[in-house]
Amino acid sequence: MSSERLTRNFILLRALRWLPVGLVLPFLVLTPVDRGLGLGAVGAVLAVHSAVLIVLEVPSGALADTFGRRRVLLVGAVLTAASLGTFAVAQSVPAFMASLAALGTGRALISGALEAWYVDSLRALDPAAPLTRGLSRGTAAEAIALGLGALGGGAIVSLAHPSEVAEGALAGYGLAALVGAGAALVYLGAVAALVHEPPHEAHLQDAGHTAARRMRAVFATARSEIGASVTVRVIFTTAVAFGFAMSTVELLWQPHLAEQLGGDAHHGFEFGALAAGSMLAVAIGAWSSPRLRGRLGLRLGYLSALGLVAVSTALLGAPDTSVAFIALYLATYLSYGLVEPMHVELLNEAVGSEARATLISGESLASQGGALVANLSVGALAAAEGTATAWAVAGALLAVTGVLVARPLRRGLRQQAA
Repeated sequence: MSSERLTRNFILLRALRWLPVGLVLPFLVLTPVDRGLGLGAVGAVLAVHSAVLIVLEVPSGALADTFGRRRVLLVGAVLTAASLGTFAVAQSVPAFMASLAALGTGRALISGALEAWYVDSLRALDPAAPLTRGLSRGTAAEAIALGLGALGGGAIVSLAHPSEVAEGALAGYGLAALVGAGAALVYLGAVAALVHEPPHEAHLQDAGHTAARRMRAVFATARSEIGASVTVRVIFTTAVAFGFAMSTVELLWQPHLAEQLGGDAHHGFEFGALAAGSMLAVAIGAWSSPRLRGRLGLRLGYLSALGLVAVSTALLGAPDTSVAFIALYLATYLSYGLVEPMHVELLNEAVGSEARATLISGESLASQGGALVANLSVGALAAAEGTATAWAVAGALLAVTGVLVARPLRRGLRQQAA
């Protein structure tokens, strides 16, 4: 196999991996709400997803290294299909929790394993081959697949009017999840056909020991780097607040917009288009981020973009019309796109190569920790005080965090330059 063909296969697999999620993404909150769950219960369901990702962030990599990337990818694809099939028919909190737990497990198994397979396979074909082209195109393919999936899921719900002809999985938003489960089976077949690697002989006990060693290494290295670098402490602190704020947005936007649109229609196309639009907004923000950094510098550019996310999040509950809300919602995601490249740059510039992967995992754990807290608390807050209050709290928390880290960030950057 040539390196070009390998890269094409990798890009295709990245797209097929996220297409099933894109199909259900616009209705991830609306589906359980439509079936009688309150926002507090939905938050608890989503908290299961965050908790699973936190627990499996590091061990999943050890499983892939020990048993082989292909095996882990196949299991992850099966779990994704099973999770979306369960989501389509779920009617209770335990059923939705089981679905999101399986979805989180599949996501954790797939994420690092697919990239690791590609890098190792490419290096085996050509040790000098650049990674940037394949990885960047794979990221673009993910965004496109999520956007197309969101549009497709919205069209399915809008055009089929499933609630009028059936009950259960074919009612309401369940049909989009069923199609997502089918798309996950297509991904399973693609993994089986396209991913090849030397056989791995290993036992579950080996994977357990490897995972335990890696967990200890992650936390030991993270403690060391956090203690030595002010910038790393700033990034980890901001990641917690950022995870909290963005999870609050994700949890509440669907029921809030549904209430504004009103009526008995499912508005599937509108939700699908907005979910796709939010991904486009992130891409535009990320494309514009270097220009903001060039004008203001890394520190001021980062803090300014962080402030934009905080303000737009805090004001999400203010618009009285759906058009104004949609505009502000897209502005929130555009601001997120502005922040993310500078956030990643700050972390990577603050750590050495020997600790880079560990600290990236640590930052992801910090963000998921913030998301977990949001999912457990914000639903109840919104049910009691309204979505506007919940968004105001999330935005205020992020704004206060930005103010608190401003001076330490300056000190950390000076520490790095010294």
